[in-house]
Amino acid sequence: MTSNCLCGAVGVTIETKPEFINDCNCGLCRKAGGAWGYFQSSSVSTKGSTVSLVRDDKKSPAVAIHSCEKCAVTTHWVLTKSFKEKNPSADQVGVNMRLFDPDELEGVEVRFPNGKEWTGEGPFGYRRPALTISDNSPW
Repeated sequence: MTSNCLCGAVGVTIETKPEFINDCNCGLCRKAGGAWGYFQSSSVSTKGSTVSLVRDDKKSPAVAIHSCEKCAVTTHWVLTKSFKEKNPSADQVGVNMRLFDPDELEGVEVRFPNGKEWTGEGPFGYRRPALTISDNSPW
Protein backbone atom coordinates (compact mmCIF):
# COMPACT_ATOMS: atom_id res chain seq x y z
CA MET A 1 0.00 0.00 0.00
CA THR A 2 1.34 3.42 -0.95
CA SER A 3 0.07 6.86 -0.09
CA ASN A 4 1.38 10.40 -0.24
CA CYS A 5 1.31 13.65 1.64
CA LEU A 6 -1.10 16.36 0.47
CA CYS A 7 1.19 17.77 -2.22
CA GLY A 8 2.51 14.37 -3.32
CA ALA A 9 6.18 15.14 -2.64
CA VAL A 10 6.52 12.44 0.06
CA GLY A 11 5.33 8.89 -0.39
CA VAL A 12 5.05 6.14 2.21
CA THR A 13 4.77 2.47 1.26
CA ILE A 14 3.82 -0.28 3.70
CA GLU A 15 3.77 -4.01 2.97
CA THR A 16 0.45 -4.66 4.70
CA LYS A 17 -2.30 -3.01 6.73
CA PRO A 18 -1.38 -2.39 10.36
CA GLU A 19 -2.68 -4.74 13.05
CA PHE A 20 -4.37 -1.70 14.62
CA ILE A 21 -4.20 2.10 14.61
CA ASN A 22 -3.64 4.25 17.69
CA ASP A 23 -5.53 7.55 17.52
CA CYS A 24 -3.87 9.10 20.56
CA ASN A 25 -4.89 12.39 22.18
CA CYS A 26 -1.51 13.39 23.64
CA GLY A 27 -0.24 16.82 22.66
CA LEU A 28 2.28 15.50 20.14
CA CYS A 29 -0.07 13.14 18.31
CA ARG A 30 -2.99 15.58 18.37
CA LYS A 31 -0.98 18.54 17.12
CA ALA A 32 0.93 16.48 14.54
CA GLY A 33 -2.36 15.04 13.26
CA GLY A 34 -1.06 11.51 13.61
CA ALA A 35 -2.98 8.27 13.91
CA TRP A 36 -0.32 5.62 14.04
CA GLY A 37 0.10 2.19 12.53
CA TYR A 38 3.21 0.41 13.77
CA PHE A 39 5.63 -1.52 11.59
CA GLN A 40 9.12 -2.97 11.57
CA SER A 41 11.46 -0.61 9.73
CA SER A 42 12.11 -3.17 6.98
CA SER A 43 8.43 -3.11 5.97
CA VAL A 44 8.21 0.67 5.44
CA SER A 45 9.78 2.72 2.69
CA THR A 46 9.58 6.44 2.11
CA LYS A 47 10.45 8.67 -0.80
CA GLY A 48 10.80 12.40 -0.91
CA SER A 49 12.27 14.99 1.38
CA THR A 50 11.05 15.41 4.95
CA VAL A 51 11.93 17.55 7.92
CA SER A 52 12.08 15.96 11.34
CA LEU A 53 11.16 17.18 14.79
CA VAL A 54 12.46 15.73 18.04
CA ARG A 55 10.71 17.06 21.12
CA ASP A 56 12.86 19.22 23.36
CA ASP A 57 10.36 19.18 26.23
CA LYS A 58 11.17 15.55 27.11
CA LYS A 59 14.38 14.35 28.76
CA SER A 60 14.76 11.36 26.43
CA PRO A 61 12.42 11.64 23.44
CA ALA A 62 11.87 8.30 21.73
CA VAL A 63 10.75 9.41 18.29
CA ALA A 64 11.53 11.89 15.55
CA ILE A 65 8.38 12.98 13.71
CA HIS A 66 8.77 13.43 9.94
CA SER A 67 6.71 15.82 7.83
CA CYS A 68 6.79 16.89 4.20
CA GLU A 69 9.03 19.91 3.83
CA LYS A 70 6.63 21.42 1.25
CA CYS A 71 3.10 20.88 2.61
CA ALA A 72 4.00 20.06 6.26
CA VAL A 73 1.80 16.93 6.44
CA THR A 74 3.03 14.49 9.09
CA THR A 75 4.00 11.25 7.37
CA HIS A 76 5.78 9.00 9.88
CA TRP A 77 8.08 8.75 12.85
CA VAL A 78 11.31 6.87 13.49
CA LEU A 79 13.04 5.98 16.74
CA THR A 80 15.69 8.46 17.84
CA LYS A 81 19.35 7.50 17.91
CA SER A 82 19.47 7.95 21.69
CA PHE A 83 16.44 5.67 22.16
CA LYS A 84 17.96 2.98 19.94
CA GLU A 85 21.27 3.20 21.84
CA LYS A 86 19.39 2.45 25.09
CA ASN A 87 17.16 -0.17 23.40
CA PRO A 88 19.31 -1.86 20.74
CA SER A 89 16.68 -4.45 19.79
CA ALA A 90 13.98 -1.81 19.22
CA ASP A 91 12.82 -1.71 15.61
CA GLN A 92 9.66 0.25 14.97
CA VAL A 93 8.35 2.93 12.64
CA GLY A 94 5.04 4.70 13.07
CA VAL A 95 3.18 5.57 9.88
CA ASN A 96 0.46 8.22 9.91
CA MET A 97 -2.46 6.15 8.71
CA ARG A 98 -4.44 9.34 7.98
CA LEU A 99 -2.44 9.41 4.74
CA PHE A 100 -4.44 6.40 3.52
CA ASP A 101 -8.04 6.35 2.36
CA PRO A 102 -10.30 4.67 4.94
CA ASP A 103 -11.51 2.28 2.20
CA GLU A 104 -7.97 0.86 2.09
CA LEU A 105 -8.07 0.29 5.85
CA GLU A 106 -11.39 -1.52 6.09
CA GLY A 107 -11.31 -4.12 8.86
CA VAL A 108 -8.53 -2.42 10.86
CA GLU A 109 -9.27 -1.68 14.52
CA VAL A 110 -8.80 1.92 15.67
CA ARG A 111 -7.91 2.33 19.34
CA PHE A 112 -8.15 5.58 21.30
CA PRO A 113 -5.39 5.75 23.93
CA ASN A 114 -5.66 8.47 26.54
CA GLY A 115 -2.12 9.71 26.00
CA LYS A 116 -3.08 13.13 27.37
CA GLU A 117 -3.28 11.60 30.86
CA TRP A 118 -0.66 8.87 30.47
CA THR A 119 2.30 9.33 32.84
CA GLY A 120 4.71 7.37 30.66
CA GLU A 121 4.60 4.41 33.04
CA GLY A 122 2.64 1.24 32.41
CA PRO A 123 0.00 0.67 29.75
CA PHE A 124 -2.27 3.30 28.24
CA GLY A 125 -5.79 3.82 29.45
CA TYR A 126 -8.37 4.33 26.71
CA ARG A 127 -10.72 7.28 26.40
CA ARG A 128 -13.38 5.43 24.41
CA PRO A 129 -14.04 1.96 22.98
CA ALA A 130 -12.21 0.84 19.85
CA LEU A 131 -13.95 0.70 16.47
CA THR A 132 -13.32 -1.25 13.30
CA ILE A 133 -13.09 0.71 10.07
CA SER A 134 -15.97 -0.25 7.78
CA ASP A 135 -18.60 1.26 5.52
CA ASN A 136 -20.95 1.44 8.52
CA SER A 137 -18.51 3.01 10.95
CA PRO A 138 -16.07 5.16 9.01
CA TRP A 139 -13.09 6.47 10.85
